[in-house]
Amino acid sequence: MKIIKHALTSVLPLAALAVMLLAGCAKNKIQQAVDDLNEKCPIALGQFIRMMGATYEGDRIAVRYVMDERLMKIESFQSNDDLMKKQLLSLYGHPTKDLKNFVDVILDAQATLEFVYEGSLSGKKFSVVIKPEELKQAQQASPLTLEESLDIVVQITNAQAPMMVAEGITMTAMTKEGDGVYYIYEVSDDTLFANLQGNIEQNKAMIRQALESLSEVEKVDLRKIPAAGKFLGYRYVNTSTGQQVEITFTISQLDDMLR
Repeated sequence: MKIIKHALTSVLPLAALAVMLLAGCAKNKIQQAVDDLNEKCPIALGQFIRMMGATYEGDRIAVRYVMDERLMKIESFQSNDDLMKKQLLSLYGHPTKDLKNFVDVILDAQATLEFVYEGSLSGKKFSVVIKPEELKQAQQASPLTLEESLDIVVQITNAQAPMMVAEGITMTAMTKEGDGVYYIYEVSDDTLFANLQGNIEQNKAMIRQALESLSEVEKVDLRKIPAAGKFLGYRYVNTSTGQQVEITFTISQLDDMLR
């Protein structure tokens, strides 16, 4: 059975960018940091997104990404750009120790951050823009709670649904249910569903292997699930019979796989 790595949010590459810029930030030279970043590009940030490069003109730092439209819908992210911006402002408004130098330099330079996303097939583009005054306001606001941050992950993932992840398997939703977070799949192939039903431990091992092999960037939002005190479940529903198969991972298992 083929296991697909899911794109959770587009915030992940942005955090990666900030870390890459730190070397330049130490010298207070944004242009040098941008030049250094461009030498490394293009950079694959997981299965779905590539960072193509950055520019620094006037007071604006613009970073360009290309999203693989064979696997994701750029319109879904565009229609949720307010959620993306909310999470970004929380990230940069209350930065970790590693990000603080970057944020300080941006504010000192009064620079505007612009993250430009382009569809690989359609060429459609949208941007998320953070102005220095918005960043200052974010520093004075309360950070997102773990639950609020997870809610954003769920909402943006659902914006991608329905998504065919393999022949006969379609992801229809991501849900929060009690102490768990579930990916919900519809399985239209009876033979495939029978395989899932009869080989639960084998398929669980395959999912575990896929999660463990995720890049550091891809793991960031998944870690929000155990951080919020939730387990992760995969629920497969046979569309012809309504039968269900569930594969779950405990909080400790997730922490172990995503370390």
